[in-house]
Amino acid sequence: MFDLYSVMVLLAVQVTEQPNAGGGNPAEAAAEGGMSMWTIMLMFLALFFLLMMITSKPGQKEQQRMKVLLDALKKNDKVVTAGGIVGTVVNINSDSEYLTLRIDESNNTKMQVLKQSVIRVLKDSNASTDDAKKS
Repeated sequence: MFDLYSVMVLLAVQVTEQPNAGGGNPAEAAAEGGMSMWTIMLMFLALFFLLMMITSKPGQKEQQRMKVLLDALKKNDKVVTAGGIVGTVVNINSDSEYLTLRIDESNNTKMQVLKQSVIRVLKDSNASTDDAKKS
């Protein structure tokens, strides 16, 4: 199985080792079946753009998922921040980039964090057990 690097090396070797039957004119050598430097550059550019498209798609999906998550945040949601802090949303403003979390129920300790630091909304285990009891 060839990887990308091997293919690029083989193409470069093929171009440099082509016998130049045209008496030193690279255009004539390319017309006889060898690859010109422009053809190789065009192939590299096409490959570069293809790889850019493939690698950027998952990042765009993740950004869209995070935007939906942050837009759906509401008071009393239990969240986890990027730093690993678990808390309950106490105050959230749509026009502000900060939200307030209650991180300790007994002391009513609150902390202000960036909305972008929220990475996950936890499911309320009490609500799920209450739903299971009702069924």
